[in-house]
Amino acid sequence: MPNKRLLRAFVWTSVAAVGIVAFKLAQPPTRPKRSKRGTDLTDLWNGLGLAAMTQGARPTCSVFAMVHALQFALAVRRHRPMQLSPEFLNWAKNDALDRRDDGGTFADLWAGFLAHGVCSYDAAPYHERYNPDWRPSQEAIREARQIRDEGLELGWIKEWDPSRGLARREFGAILDALAHGTPVLLGTRWPKRLDAGASVVRWVPADGVFDGHSVLLVGYEIDRSAEGRGRFLAIDSGGHGPLVRLTFRFVRAYANDAAWIG
Repeated sequence: MPNKRLLRAFVWTSVAAVGIVAFKLAQPPTRPKRSKRGTDLTDLWNGLGLAAMTQGARPTCSVFAMVHALQFALAVRRHRPMQLSPEFLNWAKNDALDRRDDGGTFADLWAGFLAHGVCSYDAAPYHERYNPDWRPSQEAIREARQIRDEGLELGWIKEWDPSRGLARREFGAILDALAHGTPVLLGTRWPKRLDAGASVVRWVPADGVFDGHSVLLVGYEIDRSAEGRGRFLAIDSGGHGPLVRLTFRFVRAYANDAAWIG
């Protein structure tokens, strides 16, 4: 019979090694090797048991993009999925910043997360219509703080600036993050006209976009025939997806902000 102490040590060493691999998957990218064809995190997304949500008629695309990113980061850490509450994160942002807005920027939402965290969807289901007087239960608040205290971090690639698109290094940082296995939050100006069934968002002149819309980038594909020689894959809560493609040229021109969570 093997020595029980040695066996126990082996088991815990193995568990720790698995945890380190999963933790590194969501770390800020340094210089990962980019594939000449691209990278697609949707298989990993599905393998983690995650599902995309839709925002309905409310202007909460940034809330959903951040919740999707948080779900991915937590699933990688915990090795199990957890559906999180956009309603709670929207409230947390307003409570932290003393506002009553529906939706907000990634910076606003992260301030809410740092103040309160985010709870499970079941503890605070999403409302079809916004109620500025809604407040989560004490149980939801306690659960959210536990998730906040797990130590997730937000790393900026580009802080919010609608006066310009992406610099070359910022565009490269997005590719690096995705190649490293980390989804990227993207806030962008958006075409004023986009067919409901459109699967690719292409560049249009500046007078053809408004500010704006947010998605979660989960991959990219190199294609020399595409605008900008490639397309990003994105989880979209706004009814164009759940998966939509954005050409490199469009993202370079109209990205307002970009960040990762890990």
